[in-house]
Amino acid sequence: MNDFQKSLTRFMYVALVVVAAIGAWALIQARASGADKAAAAKLQFRDPYRCGVTATGTCVVRTRPDLVEVTIGVRQSARTARGANNYVKSRIPKIIRVLTKGGVELKDIQTEYYNLEPRWVVRNGKQFLNWSAVESLRVRIRKVDSAAALIDEAVKVGANQVGRLEYTVKNVNDLRAKGRAKAAKVARAKAGQLAASLGGNLGGLISCSENYPGDYGYWDGYGRSISRAPQANIQMNEAGTADSEREELTIQPGELVMNVVVTATYQLE
Repeated sequence: MNDFQKSLTRFMYVALVVVAAIGAWALIQARASGADKAAAAKLQFRDPYRCGVTATGTCVVRTRPDLVEVTIGVRQSARTARGANNYVKSRIPKIIRVLTKGGVELKDIQTEYYNLEPRWVVRNGKQFLNWSAVESLRVRIRKVDSAAALIDEAVKVGANQVGRLEYTVKNVNDLRAKGRAKAAKVARAKAGQLAASLGGNLGGLISCSENYPGDYGYWDGYGRSISRAPQANIQMNEAGTADSEREELTIQPGELVMNVVVTATYQLE
């Protein structure tokens, strides 16, 4: 074989290799294009707005309150600012002492409000300038059963304003977590039933959300949720003392109820 024939053979060999490489590249591209189209079709099929199933699960968590928060204060009017202020300041320490003696820690007693202001009062057709002073404490009582007795003791030493009594729970996040897990299971079970009823299968999760309608409240005994939490107010009579001084104060903590709602959307396959 002469040099020309050898060169021609090498050229033909290189050309075959190039053609084979181009063919392989074209085949890979075709397969990739087909895979992309299949993936796009699959994603389009799983579009939640076209082919999804949504279900809602609700869990009602009931528990007994283990914490009481109440506002206890003193209000007094006098002809002078000093007189009104001294009256209030002489009774607030007494209230704090009976509360701590009853088991309330100082860290759970906080001054919530203080005000001293002049007020015009009309008596027998004449106008007088009076001063009004008020100071209130926000008290956290960790022994729920002792709340009524502590309020009574505070009233006895000079408290003439008691209100915003609210029963709560310390582990509210733990309760929500338990309720959330149960509500999620209910939502998935309902979605599976819906998918089967529609002749399909439940696919992967597309989206989910949670909600706490009404936060937490309490039952009135007839299965109805009343408010965010049990509350009570103690009304004072004209003499500035509570009616509870004539008989034992009775307040009922009842039962706290927390509603947890989970909404989930799944693929329908």
